[in-house]
Amino acid sequence: MEEERLVELASDEAKNELYKKYKYIEDILIRKYASMAGYLNIDLNELISEAAYAFSDAINSYQNDKNAKLSTFISLCIDRRLQKLIKKYSSEKAKILNNTYSLDYDYNEDGVTLKDLISDSSINDPLKKLAEEQEYDELLSKIKNALSDSEYEVFKLYSNGFDYQTIALITDKNSKQIDNTIQRLKHKIRDILGD
Repeated sequence: MEEERLVELASDEAKNELYKKYKYIEDILIRKYASMAGYLNIDLNELISEAAYAFSDAINSYQNDKNAKLSTFISLCIDRRLQKLIKKYSSEKAKILNNTYSLDYDYNEDGVTLKDLISDSSINDPLKKLAEEQEYDELLSKIKNALSDSEYEVFKLYSNGFDYQTIALITDKNSKQIDNTIQRLKHKIRDILGD
């Protein structure tokens, strides 16, 4: 039976037949996005369910008069749906990261962290703690003012423990470009800390 006829019938039996025939497309695309989904903490079952939903939607909305093969249309629908899911999770993750700073990041070769620079655990005086919090805020402000918006975005991600390859994925930039940006950041922050 031809694909177009199966789609026209739109019965459960026909859909099952198409699903069996083109399940390999769904499997390939799920494997394609599985590692990124794992990195973004997307449950594999959610990835599978989104792919199945896209598969079903492709079968229901396929039109033969558009001069596209059903297999191509199914592949396109599933791929777009999975990309949309990945973008959704990566943007939510980016929102969380935009509001955080790592105090444990090693800002110089001596192993001194930002927390070490701005705090002293032996201080019990609230006024001294407040002064140090202000110094910390001033330091962050100096860093932010010294960096461009894109550099500052990379700074926040890098200071939260992401490597340059992961940052490249999150920011949708070339990994070499991110590596160069990180090197520039290190020099600028060293200069600020030196002042």
